[in-house]
Formats: sequence, C-alpha cells, structure tokens
Amino acid sequence: MQTGKPTRLSEKLNAELDTIRQDYAASMASQLENFRTDLSSIATIAHRTIESDTRTFLRQNKSWLTISPWLITGTFLAGIASMMAASLLWTLMLASSEMTDLGLTRIDREDGTWLVLDPTTTRVRTCTLGGRSVTCIKIEEN
Repeated sequence: MQTGKPTRLSEKLNAELDTIRQDYAASMASQLENFRTDLSSIATIAHRTIESDTRTFLRQNKSWLTISPWLITGTFLAGIASMMAASLLWTLMLASSEMTDLGLTRIDREDGTWLVLDPTTTRVRTCTLGGRSVTCIKIEEN
C-alpha cells in the first residue's frame, strides 16, 4: 500500500482515472435522481389533471349519463316494434291483394276461416299431383 502522492506515471494516470470515474458516477447518480424526481412530479401533475377533468366532466354531464341508457334502449325498442308492425301490415296488404287478384275472398268467422271463390274467374277441379287426386282451384285469367 502506498501513502502520499503517486510518483510513477501509471500511478498518476490510475489516480486521475479513479477521480474521473468517481466524478462521473456521482454526476450520473445526481442526474438519475433528478430524472426520477422530475418524472415523479410530471406523473403526479398528470394524475391530478386527469382526475380534475374527469370530475368536471361527470359533474357537467351527470343528467345525460343517467338518462342516456334508457333513452337509447327506448329508442331501440320503439324502432324494433315499429319495424315489426310495418312488416305485419305489409304482409297483410300483400296477402289480401294477392287473394283478391286470384278471385278469392277471405271471411274470418268464429267457427273458422272461409275462402269464397269468384264464380267468374275460379273453378274447383280435381287434379292429380304425384299420383294422388287432390282438389284444386283453377284460376282463369282474362
């Protein structure tokens, strides 16, 4: 072990390098600590800003946030119901007009549904389908 100042050139260079390493390590540690402090303060400020903005938004829009799901659900259900009603009406209109065009009249009664044939355009016949005799309605077009 040596005491005092180094006398040889290699000892001087090693001593200078040790001093530079220590200064560099101290500088890096200081910079790292400053970076951690800065990053921590940035994260804290960002957290407070987001929390404040969220509270403000919720306070201003509280009524819409509670009404909106019911409004959306009601609108959606009303749309489905109106489409179903329109489909039913359209089907009834098409069915009744098609039956009228074929010369048939539908009569709904308590004891059942009756189809009345127009004697000028329809005839009841017996047809053979697939080797079986069945009752058919023949529609005579003009």
